[in-house]
Amino acid sequence: MRKSSGLSLIELIVAISLASFVLVGVAVIVAQMARSQVEGIRSGTVTGWSVASYSAMAKEIEDASVLAYPTVITPTADQIVICKNWSRLMGALPGAPLNPAIDVAVIQYCVDTTDAANLRMWRYANIGPLVICPNPPAAPVLPCTATPPGTWNENGIGNGIGIVGFRLERLGVLPVFLRDDGIGGVRLRYVIGRQTPRAGEPTPKNTLFNFGIAMQKAYANSFD
Repeated sequence: MRKSSGLSLIELIVAISLASFVLVGVAVIVAQMARSQVEGIRSGTVTGWSVASYSAMAKEIEDASVLAYPTVITPTADQIVICKNWSRLMGALPGAPLNPAIDVAVIQYCVDTTDAANLRMWRYANIGPLVICPNPPAAPVLPCTATPPGTWNENGIGNGIGIVGFRLERLGVLPVFLRDDGIGGVRLRYVIGRQTPRAGEPTPKNTLFNFGIAMQKAYANSFD
């Protein structure tokens, strides 16, 4: 009977090399899957958080009675200024509260373009007994940052600055806000997430926001 001589040194080296290539390939695939999973969780968290913030913003716009900016002359912008509990049709300009027993609110949403790859949307609010709605054209905060100039004091407790959404992208080249007196309100046009593939995210995830929001004012009323 012939006795087996086993593997030669060269055969052993070739086998180990082939196994190493396989293991490296498996490691690369696992790393890509893990990165994709983490990116998916991160994107889902960002989107979910931004959707919740959008719902709050939409409700606040619905409750507003004045769209101070954008104006009829400048109907599109990356900023919006709204007023709650105010009417320019009451009393002399700039107007008067709808209910004197309730504080007036001036609220601004604006797009922070500091990081072009990660646009953010901020909310500024000034609410109190001495607050009045700005007469058009309103003067939005420029630039839109985490530390805006002006008074943003919500009910005297100094928390009138907050972030609404990040990882925001424009819908094409359109400004985010469009004044629409046909619905008595404003249209929002932007995307949360990525619209184009990139390294580590070949299938981009995003949520489209392209809605019209009617406010508490008469349709076709371009004054308030």
